[in-house]
Amino acid sequence: MQQLDQLTTPEDLSGTWCNTSAVTSSIMESVSLVTPVLEKFFIRTVTEGLSEHTPTLLRERCLTFVREEAEHTRVHRKFNHTLLAYLGHTPPGLPLLDRLLDGTRKRLSLSNRLMLAAALEHFTAVLSKVYIAQEARLDFQSAFARQLFSQHAREEIAHRSVVFDLWLTRGTLGRFKRTLTVLAILLVGIGYVSISIPWILRRKTGSLTATLGALASFAISNRANLSSYSPLTELFSFVRSDYHPDHLVDNRDRHG
Repeated sequence: MQQLDQLTTPEDLSGTWCNTSAVTSSIMESVSLVTPVLEKFFIRTVTEGLSEHTPTLLRERCLTFVREEAEHTRVHRKFNHTLLAYLGHTPPGLPLLDRLLDGTRKRLSLSNRLMLAAALEHFTAVLSKVYIAQEARLDFQSAFARQLFSQHAREEIAHRSVVFDLWLTRGTLGRFKRTLTVLAILLVGIGYVSISIPWILRRKTGSLTATLGALASFAISNRANLSSYSPLTELFSFVRSDYHPDHLVDNRDRHG
């Protein structure tokens, strides 16, 4: 993401900067605001998961992963700083999510934390794949945002196997625990977006009535896309015994 250092974020993102849609813009902002929280968890978990027994090639991949995640965090914080200029503070629920991930160090073994990190990386890879497929339909008024989300999605696809392969070195857990992990991520994720997106949208529209109207209009205008494809099947592929992140995309997907 070095090219982003040469771009500056716009002074005001309080409007409809993506697809001239307040809802789409709010979704993108919600994703950017949660990114540093998730990546802090990834960096810490992968770093703690490395040992003297980690194969050399995998260690190098992990260290590259950590560097990339740290860079993602830095650039998203730069973007988020501009968002907070009009939001005032982060969405409700985000501090709780941060505490939940921090609390895993006390409540979960390292192997279980690696599984959680691998599952979360699986989710980000699936959603990045969805984003790349829809990218041509997105009209950004912010060059910084366009490049930020594009590069991040492609880098998530590129390193989708790193945490999973590190987890494999410690032995994997059974299907039941994988299923519980996927369900937990879905539950918490739905909770976060259900709070953060309307909260952000309320600040863009200025009223609860306008917020509800914008959400209803967005759902109606996008009902065909929403009903034609759901990523749930791919998200739950993590629980299969033969699952590996390399199978998530083929070469055509990988190169856009």
